[in-house]
Amino acid sequence: MSRIGRKPIAIPAGVEVKVDNGLVTVKGPKGTLTHALHPDMIIKVDKNGNKLLWAIIIVGFALSAFFIFKNFNDSRKERKEQNASVAIGNELNTTNSVEGYDKVQEEYEGTAAANTATYVVGAELLKAGDIEAAKAALAKYEDGKGVAAEVINGLVYTLRGDIAVEENDLQSAAELFTKAMEASDDMYTAENAAHKLALVYAAMGDLQKFSETYKTLIAKYPELTTTYAKFIAE
Repeated sequence: MSRIGRKPIAIPAGVEVKVDNGLVTVKGPKGTLTHALHPDMIIKVDKNGNKLLWAIIIVGFALSAFFIFKNFNDSRKERKEQNASVAIGNELNTTNSVEGYDKVQEEYEGTAAANTATYVVGAELLKAGDIEAAKAALAKYEDGKGVAAEVINGLVYTLRGDIAVEENDLQSAAELFTKAMEASDDMYTAENAAHKLALVYAAMGDLQKFSETYKTLIAKYPELTTTYAKFIAE
C-alpha cells in the first residue's frame, strides 16, 4: 500500500478545513466545498489547524489480504477439480470398482467429480441390494450447480426415491421423484423419474396424480406426447 495517503497535507493560509460526521468541508476565498469520506478513510486536522492528516485504517489491509487469499484459494480449488476429474476418469477406464469410486469421493470431497463418484457408488450398492450402504453413500452427496451437476442431482434424487420404494415409504418416494423431475432440464432424467412417480401414485391409489404426472411431463417435453398421452385422463 502506498504511503502517500499517510503524509500530511499543508493547508494554505486563509483556508479552513472541518471534518464532521463523515464529511470534509473546505472553506476558502473562492468558496466552499463539501465531500463525503470513504468509510475506510480517516481524516484529521492537527491542533494548529494548518495540516491535514490522512490515514487508511486497518480495514484496507484486511481487504487486501482477503482478495489475495481468495485468488489463491480459487486457484487451489480449480486444481483440485482438475485432479478429481483425472482420478475418476482413470477409475472409469481401469478397475471401475465401488472401492475405487469411494476413494475418489473421500480424497476429492467437495468437487464435482466426487459427487459423480458418490452417485456411482450409491447406484452400485443399491443394485447389489445393500440398501443401508447405498443410503450411507448417498448421504455424502452435495447438490451441485451447473447443467451437468443438475443432471446428477436428478439421478441422485431418483436413487433416493428407489430406496424409499424399497422401504415401502411411498410418500417419501413421491417427494423424491418429484424433486428428480424438477432438478434439471434433461428430458431422459425427468422421464425416468416421472414414470417412477406415476407408478408410486398408482400404488397409492391416486389415479388423478398418476395422470397429472404424465401431463406435467408432456407439458415440459411435448416430444413425449405420443408415448404418454394415453395415460392422461380426459
